[in-house]
This record gives sequence, C-alpha cells and structure tokens, in this order.
Amino acid sequence: MRPLSIAFLADHYVGWMGGAHLLANVLNCVNSVAVNQSVRVTVLMDIRALGAAAEQTPDNLLNVEIANLKVSGPLQCLLDTTRIGQIVFYKDLRRAVADLSIQVMGPSSINLGTDFPIPWFGYICDFQHQYLPHLFSQQERIQRDILFRSLVENATGVFVTSATAAVDVDRFYPAAARTKQVLRMPVALPDISTISPPEVVTSTYGIRRPYFLSCSQRWLHKQHPVILRAFADLISGEQKVQADLVFTGDTSDYRDPAYSAQVDALTASLGISDRVHVLGQIPRSDQLALIRSSLALVQASLFEGQAGASGMMEAALIGTRMIASDLGTNRELPFGRTSYFPVDATGELTSRMASVLADCASGDQPDRQAGAIPFDPPSRQLLEMASGLNLLASLRSAVQ
Repeated sequence: MRPLSIAFLADHYVGWMGGAHLLANVLNCVNSVAVNQSVRVTVLMDIRALGAAAEQTPDNLLNVEIANLKVSGPLQCLLDTTRIGQIVFYKDLRRAVADLSIQVMGPSSINLGTDFPIPWFGYICDFQHQYLPHLFSQQERIQRDILFRSLVENATGVFVTSATAAVDVDRFYPAAARTKQVLRMPVALPDISTISPPEVVTSTYGIRRPYFLSCSQRWLHKQHPVILRAFADLISGEQKVQADLVFTGDTSDYRDPAYSAQVDALTASLGISDRVHVLGQIPRSDQLALIRSSLALVQASLFEGQAGASGMMEAALIGTRMIASDLGTNRELPFGRTSYFPVDATGELTSRMASVLADCASGDQPDRQAGAIPFDPPSRQLLEMASGLNLLASLRSAVQ
C-alpha cells in the first residue's frame, strides 16, 4: 500500500458544536484504519485560535499535545471526542502543507481555490439559507451561496452528510455538480461509552421529576418556543402531569443576540419557569446520562443537514425514545425509536409527549443499555473501520 499523508482543517468545524462532533467522528473513523492503510493523518488549525501570544512564535508550525490545550466550547468538544494526539497550528496554510508533505486535504468548508498546491475536498453542511431565508441576512445568504458554489466548482469533490443535502447540491448548482463527485461523509457512531451515573447527574443539576430533554443549541431554527408551548400545554392539562423539561446546549445565536432572552421571557410568561432547567453546555458524559434517564429526547428543528442531529444519534444508541419534527433528514436515521410530528405543530408535539408518558406509566420502556440497539462493540468497530476505508478511498483517488 502506497503511503499517504492527509490533513483535515479544523478551523470551520469548531465554529459550532455539531461541526466539532462531525469532525471528531470522521477523524476516529480514519484513524481506526490509518496504520494498516499506511496513512498519516494531520489535524491543522489556524494559530490565531490560540490567541495573540501564540502568534508571536517565529515558526510557521506549532505542534501542541491535546493534553496541554486549555480551551472551551466546540474545540474542547473536538478534543474530548476524538482520539487524535495533537493538533498542528499554522500561520501560512500553503507553507504548512509543503513543510508537512501533505498530499491531499479534506473535507474542508473553506474554499482553498483552484490553485491550491494539492488536491482538496469540500464539505457543505446544509442549504438552510435556501429553505429558511428569513433566518439569514441578505449578506449571509449571498456569502453562503458564493462559498458553497465555490466549493463545488473548485474542489476535487464535495462531501455532504445526508441524501437530502446531496440532492440539494445538484438542485442548486447543477452545472458544477455534473463535473464533480458528490460524496457522503462516512457513517460514524458517536462514543457513548463514558456515561456519568444518571442519579448523580440529576442530583447535581437539581432535576427531580421525570423529564423530557432537548439537546439543541438555542438557535432560531431549533424551535425552542414550540417545545416550551407544547410542554406548557402538557402539564396544564387535566392530568396534572408531574414532569420537567431540560435543555442542554449553547444558549446564544449570533443571528439574533436578543433571541435567548425572548425564549426565557416566553418560559416565564407560560408560568413554567420552575419546571424548566436550562443547563447550557455541560460535560458530554453528563449529557449522555441525561439522555439515558430522560422520558424522551425532543427535537423540533425546522431544518437539519444530517441525520441524528441534536442528540438523536446518541439517544438511538442508548435506547431512549425520540420525538422529532418530520424532516427528511430526521427520517434518514436508520435506527432508534422515534415518533414524528409536523413542523410547527405544537398540539401534535404535546400529543406525542403525552403518549410517551402513558407508555412509561404502563411499563412500556426500551432497554436502555448503552449500545444495546443495534450495535454491539465489534459491530461498532467494523462500521467505523468501513467508514474510514470509504473516506480514504475517495481521498487516495485524488492523488493516484
């Protein structure tokens, strides 16, 4: 097997939590087969992420062991969920590629141009700006469209994370798509092996009643108000339901800095503040514990770029029920126990939540052994390796 040196740019992926999880899973897939495939994997990141002091180093490259990095947010998520040992920080990307003898780059959400010295692959997260234009400024819509088109036109090939997104590439950029490969990111199962004791976690965060859980960041399209209104209707009904609602995830949206306060105000106006727990970003092992002991994971998103988003993949693996908006990407999740409701249909969501409560009261609960459905450890490892081999085959084809 001819040796191959590949690199992944982490810069864009650590801009949001979902991107950090995606890159971590991809890296784990590739690293699971890298040695046997004679592949050297390098993770690159702009040195400015480390602050002004790091930029003063005289060298173009700075190798940092993960154990020595003190960061937070999505970058910390990447470090916590991937098995890479270090990140190489760069000042000049082209020099870094030459100095490290990198042969192929990808998949990248940054347009590296047609004159980049090595083959590179693009990555398009989704086409939310096309379907939900009201959530973006005109400038953002134009910028996203220019970037995505450039990725399809300039890259060796472009990766997406769902069949829905693959169809959209052809729909919005038909001329460019006809000349380039549109590839799927490797199927990857998140690591759910490290789960905190649920009883300790619920005690730590002051959660006493049975609860529904949402792991969506507080972004406009995640529809937290729909979940809150549905929950308010649930607990104010004749049954006097004794349940709480828990949210995890970042509570800010750059597109509307006032949105988070509006959601809090809605919670207060509905009279459910004492039943709603907003935890923000918490350790992943704690989040998994909350998923495991919840009544159901609720995802009310208007749009998703990949199946299993907002904790759905983790819930499916753990065996927790899911209630999700009826999106094509949500239905691409190939396993798990999910009931769907029409987007924006608050009453339907309330009905689904009531059904979960009724089932649990009658003793109808799934087996919540981590990894019990349907992937035992050997199966998970085989899937990870197969995904890594598929991705490497695409990257290797660009340098042969």
